[in-house]
Amino acid sequence: MYARALLQTACLRRMGARTSRHFAARPVLSGMRQRGLQTQSPLDACQATKEEDVSLRDIFDLPTQTTLGSRWFHQGQPTGLLMESRFVSPKLLCKSGKEAVAEAEALVQKVLNAETAEERRMVIKCLDQLSDSLCRVMDVAELVRQVHPDSSWQNAADEVYSGMFSYMNKLNTHVGLYRKLVEVMDDHEISRTFSPVEREVAMSFRRDFERSGIHLPKDAHAQFVDLSSNIQESSRGFLKSQSLPPPSNRTVSVPVDHLRALPSQVTMHILQSSSTRKRADGTAVVDLVPDDYAAHYILRDCADDSTREAVYRAWQYGSTTAVDTLETLLEQRRALSHRVGFESFGHMALEDKMAKSPSHVDEFLRGLATQAQPRWNSAINALYQIKAKTRQGQQQMFPWDRDFWMSKQQMDKGALPSLHPYFSLGRVVLGLSRVFKNLYGVELRAASPQPGEIWHPEVRKLE
Repeated sequence: MYARALLQTACLRRMGARTSRHFAARPVLSGMRQRGLQTQSPLDACQATKEEDVSLRDIFDLPTQTTLGSRWFHQGQPTGLLMESRFVSPKLLCKSGKEAVAEAEALVQKVLNAETAEERRMVIKCLDQLSDSLCRVMDVAELVRQVHPDSSWQNAADEVYSGMFSYMNKLNTHVGLYRKLVEVMDDHEISRTFSPVEREVAMSFRRDFERSGIHLPKDAHAQFVDLSSNIQESSRGFLKSQSLPPPSNRTVSVPVDHLRALPSQVTMHILQSSSTRKRADGTAVVDLVPDDYAAHYILRDCADDSTREAVYRAWQYGSTTAVDTLETLLEQRRALSHRVGFESFGHMALEDKMAKSPSHVDEFLRGLATQAQPRWNSAINALYQIKAKTRQGQQQMFPWDRDFWMSKQQMDKGALPSLHPYFSLGRVVLGLSRVFKNLYGVELRAASPQPGEIWHPEVRKLE
């Protein structure tokens, strides 16, 4: 789903935390108006808030009953994706990438040529503008190549993203930029004039440069750059392997009778997409390659334990290529982090994040697990009991049993509270909006997309 405000802050931060671009949703001034300027009574304001909450929730949960959805798709003169005139067509997207690189190169030269006190004072701002000019196009290209249904847009976005990512990597290892940054930060007459935000931005840039191995000796730096490139390739290879369909030779022979409990449309899909045959004993079977769709319903509705087990094992069987790629990626990340003095890649990634270290993440997750354990135990015991009652004392629970026995209990005694998907998408978005409002004084509102702003009728716009 598309939230305009969210996208505008989606910078990939390959050149550090950027503080000049804040969350771009429109601030809602209720509760923050100056005294004497309030035009609504508390009751009216409360009613307006309720109406806005309903609208925000309904565009996700009841899309056919709201006018804020797809009726603007392909109507009128296109404004460009995300209401950006530079992104009206794939050709203009490519042009925008080249223009962003040219703008960035001009800023690079401005930083490198900064000599006077005033010019050096602007180095931090120029570096921030440099990152911003690239991220504004790279973020869109990354989004478009992942979600746009048109292959011409996907190809253009791939071209833009690849070219700009390569250029960004060069900047991350640009010795001249790093030395100029350090020179400015070490100049007390200049650095003492920095605001707290500028100081944090400068430190963020410096950390990112040094995490890119720029301070290493020449040979070690070259190895760091090679490792970074290899990690990028391994990451893309692993993600690509996850989107591939299961191999056709990984079939499961399922008796057609075992599909009768499934919804009719699911059974029809399986029969139409798979080959069927008869065994020597006359049993009709379907040779199924279990994808996510079929596996979900078989594990939930099929009463035969052996069929569920066979489908589960085939569905969850990892690709050897994917596993090898993942192990290579993990080893490359470990080697990269050691090059710049970190204990692990986790320590390297979390150093400037809220969590700070892997141990804090582990402590947080274990704390959540401890709090949830009593409810989890209650839910599991309920599943054990219903299986033992139905299967004459069998209490052992296997991975392929969970969905089936949960479904059976839901039909017999109602949903399991701790496992039931109790939040609709609309309620989750509404909840996020309320969190943002309480923390930052900003909330999300449903809005009508302009012609050409979205790439699919099911996309929803928030502001």
